[in-house]
Amino acid sequence: MELDATAALVMAWASPLYDGGRIRDFFDELDLSKGEDLLRRCDEVCPWYGEVILNRKHQISRLVGRELARSPEPCRIVIPAAGMSPLALEVLEEYPDGVTDVVEIDISGMEEKHALYEQVAPDLAGRIACVRADITAPSLARYGGREPVILVVEGVSYYLGREELGGMISSFCSGNGKNVVVVEYLAPCQMVAPRRRSIPRSVFGSIREACGLAPFSVYTPGAMASVIRDAGGRVDAHYSMAAMERARCSENHFFRSDEDGWIWCTKGRI
Repeated sequence: MELDATAALVMAWASPLYDGGRIRDFFDELDLSKGEDLLRRCDEVCPWYGEVILNRKHQISRLVGRELARSPEPCRIVIPAAGMSPLALEVLEEYPDGVTDVVEIDISGMEEKHALYEQVAPDLAGRIACVRADITAPSLARYGGREPVILVVEGVSYYLGREELGGMISSFCSGNGKNVVVVEYLAPCQMVAPRRRSIPRSVFGSIREACGLAPFSVYTPGAMASVIRDAGGRVDAHYSMAAMERARCSENHFFRSDEDGWIWCTKGRI
């Protein structure tokens, strides 16, 4: 299955996570060739940039796992702009009794992705819905349910304005805080140490140039908290890249302070 340049780039960086089992079988079916030039350009800027993606994905999996472990009943996982990330396979294998089902939503590639799930994990594919839909449409609310929902917003906030992001989150607002949102986002340059600012500027600049993208949306943790509040929720915690690295590696190698990173993650109840 051929991925576009940006999707291939992220999956290449994340590849150490997919080191065995059916997740590796899934990964091995992906054609990342369109991302090779972009990966080389980004590696020239920062040869260890993959650590950012590994920390981000580990943190999201960790937060989802915590919620599944503490929930009094099984949850539905909803992943807008799911792309080719095999998070659905990961959570179903690790928490088989904690997840009712997983709904992945994107504007393309969903039929092919589900066929790949059926190929590598036929026993789990029936619990994964791969839906082709616009993630900003009001009809997104139909994918909520009576069971608690964990909404995972990864790799897409860069492309959404405040109103679009807030509208998507509000589609899953329960009114009583039973649902959870985990959202990952890019911080503005002012939050990044001056000596580090050239890394996200160059990496994201290369991505924009290669793919013809508009400027990315950025959020401070305070702004993200405001988005979640306006959507009817409340924030539980914010996580800097330094905190994510510490959670994954038990120490800080590349991100020794909050200002060393440019990607944040926020968890809230909605």
